[in-house]
Order: sequence, then C-alpha cells, then structure tokens
Amino acid sequence: MTVENSAVAAMAPVIAAEVFEIEAALVTPYKLSHGTLVTTRAVLLKLTDADGVQGWGEANPMRTFSGESPDEAARALKDTLLPAVLAAKAHEPGRIDTMLDALLAKQLCAKGAVTMALLDILGKRLRVPVSTLLGGAVRDSLAVLWPLGDGSAEDDIRVIDERAAQGFTTYMLKMGAAPVREEVQRVATLEARYGNSLTLVADANQGWSRDEAAEFLAGVGDSGLAFVEQPLAKDDIEGMAILARAGTLPISADESVIGLPQAARIAGLGAVSVFSIKSSKNGGPLRAQRIAAVAEAFGARCYLNSMIEFGITQAASLQHAVTITNLVDIGHAFMSTLRLAEDPTDFSSFIRNGVVHLPPSAGLGVQVDEAHVRRMTTDGFRLTAKV
Repeated sequence: MTVENSAVAAMAPVIAAEVFEIEAALVTPYKLSHGTLVTTRAVLLKLTDADGVQGWGEANPMRTFSGESPDEAARALKDTLLPAVLAAKAHEPGRIDTMLDALLAKQLCAKGAVTMALLDILGKRLRVPVSTLLGGAVRDSLAVLWPLGDGSAEDDIRVIDERAAQGFTTYMLKMGAAPVREEVQRVATLEARYGNSLTLVADANQGWSRDEAAEFLAGVGDSGLAFVEQPLAKDDIEGMAILARAGTLPISADESVIGLPQAARIAGLGAVSVFSIKSSKNGGPLRAQRIAAVAEAFGARCYLNSMIEFGITQAASLQHAVTITNLVDIGHAFMSTLRLAEDPTDFSSFIRNGVVHLPPSAGLGVQVDEAHVRRMTTDGFRLTAKV
C-alpha cells in the first residue's frame, strides 16, 4: 500500500509483524576455506503500520561470519525485539535501532532486519528511496563483482570466461584451503591469461596463519590484486596490523568487522585500508553507515560485500552503497540473487551487463512476491500490537 496524503506523518504505529524463515539452493555449490555451501537460509520480516504501509527486512546470520544462526535470529525477533517494536510509541528507525541495543547486546542481523523494514516503510511514506534517508545518492550504479570458489586456476578460468561475456570485470578468489604456493601460482596464472582486462581480489576467509599470510603477500607483491581480504582469524587484529605495515598490498577486514567497537579498534591500529561492509552482518544500513564513516575518518575505503543473500538485504546494501564517497574502485557484491535457485524479489532485474542500477522506487526499491515467500517458508510466526 502507498500513502496518498502528502501531509501524512513520517511514521505511524507499527501494528503487525510477520517472520518467514526461508531456504534456497545455490545454483552452483560454493567452496570456501571452511566448507562448501549448497543452500542458504534467511529470516524475512514484514512490518505493517496503522495505515497499511508495509516494509520488508531480512536477516542473514551465518555462524562462521556473524556468530549467530537463523534460528537464533528468529527467536530473538519473536521473544524480545518485535514485542518491543510493537509496543513502542515512536517508530522512527534511528530511535528503534537505539532501543533494540538496550534489549540485546548482540543479534545484529535480527536488529538489521527491523531497521531495513522501518526504513522501507519510512521511504514509502515520504515517497523517497532509502538512499535519500541516508544522505542522498552520489551515484546511481555500481560495477558488480563475481566470486570464485576455493579451487584451481582452471576452475576460475571456466567461470571467468562465462561471466566476462556477461559484463563482469571484478572477481574475488576464495582461498585458504590449498597450500599458499599454489594460491600464489593461481594468481600468476590468471594474471598471465587476462592481464589488465579484469580486477582480482583474494579472500582467505580467516584461512591462514600469520606466516602463511606473509608468504602469500610476498608471493603476490608484484601482482595487481586490488586487496587481500581477511587473511587471518577475525580476532587477530594485531596480526592484520603487522601485515598492513609490511605494505605489500592493501588488507581488508570482513569477519573482523562486526559492529562499531570492532571497526574503531581496527581503524585505530591501522590494521586495514579497506573495510568490507555487509548490511545484515553489520546490523542494517544505519549501523553500516557508521562503520563506513569510521573508515572514511581513518583514510580507509569501503567494499560493499554480501553473505549469500536474498534481494531484500541486497537492496538495503545497495541503497547504502550509492551514498558512500570512499568506495574502493572495483566491482561490489551485488550478485547474490543470481547465485540462488530462487529469490522472491525482483532484485536480479537491477543487474544488467555486470552493473547494478539503483531502482527509482521509494523505500528499499525492491518488490517482494509475498506468495513466493510463503511457498519458500519453512517456519515462521505473526505478532500483532496489543490494543
């Protein structure tokens, strides 16, 4: 439903919340240093206000990356977060975001779903995209990255040749399982084949020791890698700082960046020059925006990353991404829905020739097929405000 009265208040009371736990298969299994993904799960949230305006949010918890599970996110929403939202007197996204922190110290993915849904409602009520609520877009499109599983150069070449024909020019090489010398040779093989026609990023997903990471960086020191992401365990910020001071290639933090305290510590130690931001993992667009501000204050750049996400989180991430002035100049992770066997949104239609385009619609800008959501649902619940 849209709001017809231009003088309508910014927000109306939220009177209903519905949660859908969904699961989808990946089109191609995705090999990482810690295992192979064949399916992904998410928790979708629909909020409805007193005027009938609906907003959608999505939580993408994954134990390895966020330290939380979809079941825990759904439980946090049902037992704590949504009852408080429905009982609240004011529903501005920033006010609710602050309130949720007082209720639970963690569960950032669940909190992020609430914030996404409230921003979606607010944007629809004001007839503006969420990017306007976040300060305004400075671009209307972004190049899109394509990820390559933890395999061989021959595996990579098959995917690159297919995706390059579709317009993709940036590729992330997942690493961490094979010996370092093989990963160094993998980079060399790809650069010899493709030269400057594409951009490569290496991501070890915490797969290396300090010595292994140093060996890799030394081996690829003359390469054109844009950066090396999360080479060490997420808690080894001091080790990341040591690697960064060596100065061979830019270092990026992903799993290490959960919330603002971690971002501040990483920045203060000079541990990275790129912050990998994931809208759901970081607690929604408002929190992700603060992490991007920390990066900018310390002279670092931002890479907009993703979990294996459905279109709601991808849309929320895009609405934030187009407002950031310190983005790293490569493709960003807006290909997630293209990797899924099904997605109940139209986000994939925003991607053309390896570029994602900001939709003109109000709110998150993504259309959600609720009937499709219900067909995919494995569990869920509905809560309503007490009269």
